[in-house]
Amino acid sequence: PVEELSPRNRAMETRSAWTRFAGISIFLMGVAILAVSFSGWQPAPVEELSPLQVGRYAVRAERQSGDYDEKAERQIAFATDNDNAASGERDLAAKEESRARQSAYLAADLKSRIDKTLEEGRDQVNQATKLKSKAGRLQEMAAELLGKAKTEKEGAAALKAKYYTTMDQYGKAVQTIDDATMKAQQILDQMNAQSLTLAQVATEYGTASGHGADPGAAAAVALKGQLQNAQKDLSAITAQKAKADEDTATARKLADQYQPMIIMAEKDKRSSDFKFQEFASLTQQADSLQTRADALLSRADTIDGLIQSTQNDLGGKRKQFEHYKNRAQTEMAISLQAEDKEALLRKQAREARYKAAELSDKARRLRALAQKGVNNVMEATQNV
Repeated sequence: PVEELSPRNRAMETRSAWTRFAGISIFLMGVAILAVSFSGWQPAPVEELSPLQVGRYAVRAERQSGDYDEKAERQIAFATDNDNAASGERDLAAKEESRARQSAYLAADLKSRIDKTLEEGRDQVNQATKLKSKAGRLQEMAAELLGKAKTEKEGAAALKAKYYTTMDQYGKAVQTIDDATMKAQQILDQMNAQSLTLAQVATEYGTASGHGADPGAAAAVALKGQLQNAQKDLSAITAQKAKADEDTATARKLADQYQPMIIMAEKDKRSSDFKFQEFASLTQQADSLQTRADALLSRADTIDGLIQSTQNDLGGKRKQFEHYKNRAQTEMAISLQAEDKEALLRKQAREARYKAAELSDKARRLRALAQKGVNNVMEATQNV
């Protein structure tokens, strides 16, 4: 198989061929000039060129066409370099576009995660707010119950104090009745004893006086004094008994007066006990509500910790999102710049190839013109 030559090698081969052709043409023109000189032929003075001039023009055309070929080669090499550079820019654009797509995908994924995290954060905030609000309502209810419990406790304490005061007063009245009754009993006992003493003295006096027959007897007179003293003592004791009976009646009347108060005091005591029970129940309910509120606040604190963690996570994801977004923009800008540069290089390569084609065409036309002149000289030489 024939080895395919590169454009530069083909141009060098073409230039060598033209150089050989120019040498042969000059040699032929020299032969033609000698032949014309020895034959005595004179060219017409009209606008025809001499073989020497034709040779000079052919050599000049060959040089000019070679210069055009070199310029064409340079343009082709420039176009090839631009094509290679454009291919590199195209590869760079594709690579950067792929990286930009990957970065955009990562940014979009992070944006989705950020939205999800924000949604979770909003749910957490709403949940914590609801828990705190509910805990606040429970605390208000507990405080209201504690206020009622305090009122019930104060009412119970007042009723109990009133009950004890009434019972103290009633106790004093009862003590007064007891004291009066005891005193009356003592007076009654004294009356009985004095009555017995009086009866004994009277009996002795009757015996001594002969039952009234001899009241002047000495024994009767002595017993009569004792009898009179015993009667006086009995009268005094009887008077004390009347006073004791009056005090006892007064005390009993006072007790009767205290009886409704005692009944009311007992009712107050039962009310006090009920209020204390209500106080204990309300306090227990308030404690239960406060316990529930504390549990809700504890859950809210836990959720606040999650919210803080979510905020930190969100901050990190936002930084990553900005990083990938900026990287995608930078990579896309590089890709677009590479595409623009590729387009410019392709355009320059096309222009260089067009110039190379023009230069090659000029070289071809110059060579054709030189060949035509040489052919004309050869024909003229053959006709002489």
